[in-house]
Amino acid sequence: MKSEPDEPAWPSPECFTDVSGRFQFTDGLARCARFAICGDHRQAKNHFFQTERVHVFCEFEILDGISVPFGALELRNQDGILVYGKASYQLGSEPPPPLHAGDRITFHWELELRVATGDYSVTVHLAETDANSYQDYLHGPMTYREFSRSVRKHSRLESAGSFEVTWAPGEKLAHHGMADLPARASFDVQSGSPGQQAAPPATPDAGANLPPTVLHITHWKAGSQWIHKILRQACPDLVETSEGDLGRRPLVQGRLYPTVYMSRQEVDRLVSRDRSRRFIVIRDLRDTLVSAYFSFKLSHPVIPGFSTRLRNVLRTVDVESGLVYLMDDFLPKCAAIQLSWLEGENEFLVRYEDLLTNDQALLESALIDHCGLPVTREKLRKAVLAARFETLTGGRARGHEDLTAHERKGISGDWHNHFTEKVKRAFKARYGGLLVASGYEADLSW
Repeated sequence: MKSEPDEPAWPSPECFTDVSGRFQFTDGLARCARFAICGDHRQAKNHFFQTERVHVFCEFEILDGISVPFGALELRNQDGILVYGKASYQLGSEPPPPLHAGDRITFHWELELRVATGDYSVTVHLAETDANSYQDYLHGPMTYREFSRSVRKHSRLESAGSFEVTWAPGEKLAHHGMADLPARASFDVQSGSPGQQAAPPATPDAGANLPPTVLHITHWKAGSQWIHKILRQACPDLVETSEGDLGRRPLVQGRLYPTVYMSRQEVDRLVSRDRSRRFIVIRDLRDTLVSAYFSFKLSHPVIPGFSTRLRNVLRTVDVESGLVYLMDDFLPKCAAIQLSWLEGENEFLVRYEDLLTNDQALLESALIDHCGLPVTREKLRKAVLAARFETLTGGRARGHEDLTAHERKGISGDWHNHFTEKVKRAFKARYGGLLVASGYEADLSW
């Protein structure tokens, strides 16, 4: 990633944005301080044509000693899909020298934008490993799984900046689809009758006078299926299937969508606030992690690819290593969803832990008073009682564990039983700030 000879190496100071005061995931050893998006001539830029080059610069302030640092960059489209993600070592970069408190390190990324038109956000990371692991992975036989055990993440700034990609001058579209992959094309012509053209699908009529669309927004392992059961029993004629495909088809105004695992930005792109009502359920990420561990290892239905891979990994390592693995593989999306709704204004946000002790009153307030669902309080109460842990488990009390059941334990605070000191340190480094921001801890002294 080197500049052309006639181009300046770095942008001028006014091109950088000071991001040191923004929320970022950090373990206290480093923080992202400055960020810039530029064109080839190192001028700040946020509009590009397909196939143009974008230059991303990010500077990290070092607050304590770091052995062998490396940077990473992620590019996501407007639907939150990861389009590009690489660390500096994956581009063949030789390791920088060890860093000390007070040092600063700046990374420069140059990407040729062979991507679909649209809006893109940039996330940047700083992490470290040791010198032997860096060299063994770059030039030796070390696998990524082995290498990842040596990695320590120090700073991650979500959505540090953004830019737009449009058609090239003259409105020439370089390619269709998400990315421009190397390919060949050929054709063969056969005579025959042309096929009938399919009629375009009908678009649902939103209807100006219909009630608002209602969204139950949450993250994984935060009681989503529990709430889903309640909604299906209380409002069976309103519930739409949303899990996994929300946004792939038009939303129908006036309907109820449960288990929406999406950030505030993603939801806002699909439906306006004045045409929708949302209630958000979050959970202590420590319990989310523990629940996910036992679910993926033992009780979750096997989904080819995703849960098969996780199950295979978790069954080959101990609990401590498995929890740390899921912190980086599974938990980041849960954290990003949580953070986005914490930053929203006037949102109806409920904690899973409060629902465990006060489900009827909180759900009445959320679903009837806030969302305006056309259901009587009595019918909702019956639905809540029918979906309680004791009912679904045939009388098993909360706290009595069944490792093979989806309703494993039904309590809060179970993380105390599984977090070792190593797991605590790893969790604080990645999610300590979010745990405080969400109100589950006052500081990092837990």
